[in-house]
Formats: sequence, structure tokens, C-alpha cells
Amino acid sequence: MLNSDWLRMTDGYSGSDLPSLAKDAALGPIRELPPEQVRNVDVSQVRDISFYDFMDSLQKIGSSVGLQTLDLLVCWNREFGDVSAGSMF
Repeated sequence: MLNSDWLRMTDGYSGSDLPSLAKDAALGPIRELPPEQVRNVDVSQVRDISFYDFMDSLQKIGSSVGLQTLDLLVCWNREFGDVSAGSMF
């Protein structure tokens, strides 16, 4: 998967949405363990985070900022913001 693919799939995600996505993906391997095993599990018994954990999290964790809000922020930035930051949107 290319960086451009990740950019496309997370388009509209805010700076706080991305850590939420990563944290949810990181919990993927833990969710597979029986509840009674979670507290005392040895790290070596937990599988690594995979691409599929991120794909699963993308289905659950959506953007918290709507397109209308993003449009308002872009307009505000054009009028009042730092002109060098305009290329971000």
C-alpha cells in the first residue's frame, strides 16, 4: 500500500482522529485474547499489529469533522489565517 492510498482513505480525518485510528488498530491483537488472559498476558504471546487491524479500524473510526466544517475552516483560513498554511487544504 502506498502513502497516497493512506492519504485517500483518511481524507477528512482530523489531527485527533488519526491517533484514535492508530490506538484502535493497536488494540486489534488484544481484542482477540480471552478476557481473563488480557491482564496477565506476556507480550510475546500477543501478535503484531497488522495491515488488517488498520483496515478494520478504518471501518469503525470515521472522521469526526464533516466536509461542511472543513469548508468553513478553509474559508476562515483564507480570510484570517496564515497564507503559508493555505496549501494544507
